[in-house]
Amino acid sequence: MTRLPRVIRVHPSRVYGSVEAPPSKSYTHRAFFASLVAGGGRVIGPLLSGDTLATIRAVEALGARVSTEGSIALVERARPPTVRCIDAAGSGTTIRIAMALAAMLEGPTLLYGDESLLRRPVAPLSKALRELGAIVSDRGGLPPVSVSGPIAGAAARIDGSISSQFVTALIMLSAAVPGLEVFVDRISSRGYVDITIEVIEWFGGVVERRGYEWFWVKGGLKPARVRIPGDYSSASFILAAGALAGSVAVKGLRPSDPQPDRRIVDILNLMGASVKVSGEGVTVSAPGDGLTAVDVDLDESPDLAPVVAVLAAAARGQSVLRGLRRLRFKESDRLEAIASNLSALGVRVKRDGDTLYIDGGSIRGGVVRSYGDHRIAMAFAVAGLAARRPVTIIGFDRVSDSYPEFLGHLRRIGGIVEVVEQ
Repeated sequence: MTRLPRVIRVHPSRVYGSVEAPPSKSYTHRAFFASLVAGGGRVIGPLLSGDTLATIRAVEALGARVSTEGSIALVERARPPTVRCIDAAGSGTTIRIAMALAAMLEGPTLLYGDESLLRRPVAPLSKALRELGAIVSDRGGLPPVSVSGPIAGAAARIDGSISSQFVTALIMLSAAVPGLEVFVDRISSRGYVDITIEVIEWFGGVVERRGYEWFWVKGGLKPARVRIPGDYSSASFILAAGALAGSVAVKGLRPSDPQPDRRIVDILNLMGASVKVSGEGVTVSAPGDGLTAVDVDLDESPDLAPVVAVLAAAARGQSVLRGLRRLRFKESDRLEAIASNLSALGVRVKRDGDTLYIDGGSIRGGVVRSYGDHRIAMAFAVAGLAARRPVTIIGFDRVSDSYPEFLGHLRRIGGIVEVVEQ
């Protein structure tokens, strides 16, 4: 995996050209876990990043063997080790799905991660697994967490308002445990659950559902050969670069895709960028008179908040970003990170509960921090393209969690990037 510098400086730049979308992180996580449940699989074109490597470690700890050859990962059944410890690094998806699948196995599985992961809640999932008969110990609803199975219950109820990953974890468990029904009280970011269901269906699972309130996986999963699509979440940063500073194309994005962050296409349209969508991907060009302010609710696609905030900082007028409650439970407190970094770049920003008011028009430049968060680092690297002076990003190396090729892609389209500290 590409080693990225800790500190970079992005200079004002004009960008043109095209890149291939990185593989979807969301699909990659789910494809590896589904392969574990199915007893095997071939995953073509997976994303290999810090977060997905954590998932590979998790599925190996839970009873799979993973090998890679070129762009194909082969997952085979193996005997689970007697002592199971899973380092999920900074990946919330990894620790939450692995918690659920660990409940199938006798004996304890210890799951932990880095400092950022230890702040991310698991309480709703711990509660649901206990109600199924698992023995679960966590740190006041936070990792580290120990899970001991096997479970005995036939129905689980989950509150998915903090994260849809809790719902995904139980649906994946339903694919592994015949007859297990999943009841959902509240849910956010529904598109990620649709991704989970699509991946389960790739492996032959039949998912019965009532909207987003009840799920049941019938028939079990079988080994399959699956291909990972392009990632709208990661592509959003390159598309934003085109809207701010030139014209870029990102290839390999499906026009119709359940990924919640496909909404970046609609937001860029609303802000006045020229957007063209085809079977080959998405092309975005900056409007001649600049972007305009936008009023959007990002509750269903919260991962877009950092890059939309940067777009708003450059746009004319005041933008309003709503539905940001769950940003506090991400790799960083993204509400705080976005507001602090925008202020550091001379942008006027106001927080009111779960809403940000951003007065756009000019990004002065300056020094910002990633707060240990890959999306904050990438968003503010893009800000440097349209700033009056360079933007220095401290902690840029966390980008390897999701998009190891981001720096190379940014330079490929013409971004002027200086490495300050390796």
